[in-house]
Amino acid sequence: MKTILVILAFLAAHSARTQDMYLASTIPAALTENAHTVVRWHETTFSVRSAGEATQRIHSVVTILDELGDEHARTIVGYDKLSKVTELTGVLYDGNGNVIKKLKKSDIDDFSTYADYNLFDDQRYKSAKFPKQPSYPYTVEFVIETTERNLMFYPTWVPQSSEHQSVEQAVFKVTMPKGLTLRYKELNMPGTVALSAAEDGGQHYVWKLLNRPAVEAEPFAPPGRERQPAVYTAPTEFEVQGYRGNLKNWADISRFYYTLNQGRDQIPDDLRQRVAALTADEKTTIGKVQRIYRFLQEQTRYVSVQLGIGGWQTIEAQKVAISKYGDCKALTNYTKALLNAVGVTAYPALVRAGNGQPDVLVDFPSFHFNHVLLCVPTEQDTLFLECTSGHDPAGYVGDFTGNRHVLLIMPEGGRLVRTPTYRATDNVQQRRISIKLTEQGDATADVRTYCTNLQRDNYVQPLYGLSRDEQRSWLLKRITIPAFDLDSYSIREEPGRIPAVTETLSLTVRKWATPSGTRLFVPLNLLSILGPVAPATQPRQSAVHLGASYNFEDSDTITYQIPKEFTPEFRLEPLTIESKFGKYSAHATIEGDKLVYIRRVSMHSGRFPATDYSEWVAFRRQVAKADRAQMVFIKR
Repeated sequence: MKTILVILAFLAAHSARTQDMYLASTIPAALTENAHTVVRWHETTFSVRSAGEATQRIHSVVTILDELGDEHARTIVGYDKLSKVTELTGVLYDGNGNVIKKLKKSDIDDFSTYADYNLFDDQRYKSAKFPKQPSYPYTVEFVIETTERNLMFYPTWVPQSSEHQSVEQAVFKVTMPKGLTLRYKELNMPGTVALSAAEDGGQHYVWKLLNRPAVEAEPFAPPGRERQPAVYTAPTEFEVQGYRGNLKNWADISRFYYTLNQGRDQIPDDLRQRVAALTADEKTTIGKVQRIYRFLQEQTRYVSVQLGIGGWQTIEAQKVAISKYGDCKALTNYTKALLNAVGVTAYPALVRAGNGQPDVLVDFPSFHFNHVLLCVPTEQDTLFLECTSGHDPAGYVGDFTGNRHVLLIMPEGGRLVRTPTYRATDNVQQRRISIKLTEQGDATADVRTYCTNLQRDNYVQPLYGLSRDEQRSWLLKRITIPAFDLDSYSIREEPGRIPAVTETLSLTVRKWATPSGTRLFVPLNLLSILGPVAPATQPRQSAVHLGASYNFEDSDTITYQIPKEFTPEFRLEPLTIESKFGKYSAHATIEGDKLVYIRRVSMHSGRFPATDYSEWVAFRRQVAKADRAQMVFIKR
């Protein structure tokens, strides 16, 4: 009798705790501060049955405090031929925990991920969303269960995935069967894993996160991975579609990818002869690579193909030769085959691509790659070819895949190497402006802007992806002068190993300068102003992170033709501002009716202590003030 009472008491307490997570009133006050949502309960259970099959179940309960949290009333789950959604349910509650609505099958949409660049794609997703509620707070509950048959990938647990989101309780459970070992890496976790034996001789792994207050991302903060609690997991042995592999080190991944794609780099004999003739008079490896790369860009186009073994096995080079298209794997493999035909050795290189994407975890080998390049060792240098690009010069990788580790694919097992890093002196913007002013302050201006590398990348999409009229609209939004007419323009790519673009503009500007009585107030810089940054409103917590976009050098030379009857009321003193973050200089000279203003800014990326943020704010404030400088001319 006593045992029964104990069990009943436990069940009653458990039921009360369960009910509490649907009541907004039970949220601790500390978890509502600076929060739009509160994760009341989030449990991820990953149960590995064998090297080739697992089940994942996610049960989440989130209380939404205001309209900025409404996006969490929706859930999306992806699947493909190697995974299946076995359960997707949801319940909507009011602030008092009363049920408002339960998801029906008709509330769940099923979509293909097909896009214009996806020629073949077996990836789909299910989406469910509760309607917008008239009052706050309210709570949403979702349960998602999937079966997985692509165990190259194990889940990454990020329990606090959003800014302005607090966490009351979150649990991550992994169960491994006997004979299989889990590999994991903990980041920013307050505690470590709890281990226990499973009934079948396997192992249970459990991580917990409790009462984590909401955080607000600080400007210029390091990537979220460095701040968010997370657990990365990976297998030691896996199987997918009959292919078995080990995953203990980077060489294992390289060997598996090599085996997966071995023998798919053969091209037809007539194509082999064609590329041999194309490079017959070229003596250097770099010269051969450049010709083959141009041939690739002229003869093929990129499409996304997400079929087969998780999208990791390439289309055969022979098929690309016939169809003239392929995804990153296929075009890289095809280019490798073309180079091999002329005696140049090249290796595929797996990379975690994306502008601003964090690098792979070098001490945690896993399949956290989403793209592939081609690495070509040469006599002078190592070139990395972006085989999906129709316009980049050979060897340029930009911020999309630059300055990060890539895994070389070799028969014996490859290694991690780094892609190029672009310095400030590589990313230049040189602008020359000739301006003719009238007494009324109106002006005509001819502008020529030359950009290289990362600064040139701003022009790639409008140059190659927009029509002439669309380019004009893009420029009208980009030009920061208040009132102007764009009389003519051109944007052209400059040939050469360094990617560069030249933009020319012809403008008619109303009130470039401001007349006042006998004076004319002339702003010296209207097109290249570098604004201030937001000051800290509370003590800075994170380091100051200036990414690749802060490696640049700008120079502006602006020549004004001043109306002849005007003379300067004062002269502008030369100005130099130096800081650990960069350097700024500006000076103006006057010769007759010509005013020449020269401005230079050099910035560099880096990681600085949190205590340096006030200095960063001060530096940017000084630069912004200098960029608003003007000269006053008085009529004789």
